[in-house]
Amino acid sequence: MIQAILIPALVASITFGGGAAQKRAGDYQASFTAPELFIQNEPYRVTVDFLAVGEKPCQMPVWLMTPAAWLVNNKPLTRREAEGNVELQPGQKLSVSLDLSGFLTERFEGDPIDFRLSFAETGVDPKDVIYLGLPERGINFEELPKEQLGNYQVVLQTTGGPIWLEMWPDVAPNHVRNFLDLASKGFYDGSGFHRVIPTFMVQGGKAASGEVAPRKLDAEFNSRKHEAGVLSAARLPNDINSATSEFFIVHRKSSGLDGKYSAFGQVIIGMDAVESIVKGVEGNYSLINRLAANQVRMDSQNALFQQEMNRPNPPQMITQALVVKASKSRPSSK
Repeated sequence: MIQAILIPALVASITFGGGAAQKRAGDYQASFTAPELFIQNEPYRVTVDFLAVGEKPCQMPVWLMTPAAWLVNNKPLTRREAEGNVELQPGQKLSVSLDLSGFLTERFEGDPIDFRLSFAETGVDPKDVIYLGLPERGINFEELPKEQLGNYQVVLQTTGGPIWLEMWPDVAPNHVRNFLDLASKGFYDGSGFHRVIPTFMVQGGKAASGEVAPRKLDAEFNSRKHEAGVLSAARLPNDINSATSEFFIVHRKSSGLDGKYSAFGQVIIGMDAVESIVKGVEGNYSLINRLAANQVRMDSQNALFQQEMNRPNPPQMITQALVVKASKSRPSSK
């Protein structure tokens, strides 16, 4: 059962059900999940799970379901005001989801500083969070000098999770300008990854039906290798100067692309999202294998066949592309 309770300044969703948690705190266990990235002015949703343990009902303080239970750099986000308890029956689970973005923005007064997020109950492991700020409004990325392009990065909010990308203006400045310009203008918002080939790459950025990309780019081939996570420009196979808005992220090392496609960036955080996008076509390949096992003839050279084979189902989308200020922070792993 899902319910919603009103807490001052926000609405929290509460879910009751079964399941396990990570750490013990009195007569209940608690654990939480939180994004690794917080983007200025964007939602930052955290979830804490409680599980009643033992043979008797337990009393859980209501304030643990409010922002007051969250600490940033060991300081509570807000004052503890809620009173009373919630009774949990043995084995009952309580899941609370909160958007802390407003409290975090107020705490840092708009100045992006990485922070450690923790929960009030002892024994629950904290999480290090990278805070990404937004650039000044009105920047014309098309005319930005090469030396300044490295001051910006892009976060693709996808159905598989966020993908945080650094730019390589030192080797492909025009491709970086194009990508930043399109992302800043919302060109990629609502677009899909329309071509996904496991162990090779995921491709997106296609113009919406009835629209065209604003420009074509000359090739900027360079010495950067197409390792997993590299961001590169898609183009027509017979025209090296045909790149427009479409791009791809390498899934597995693809040396055959080196020196033939314009690499212009790399994933900092988000290879788990790429893996999720790749899983969107696994069903297609399973179907083909079943058909082949039953000796059903398929024309692998047919363009429509290839297109449908590599189209994720369900669709894998870019819900929003955000240009952010470049951060030198790096996670322990991608």
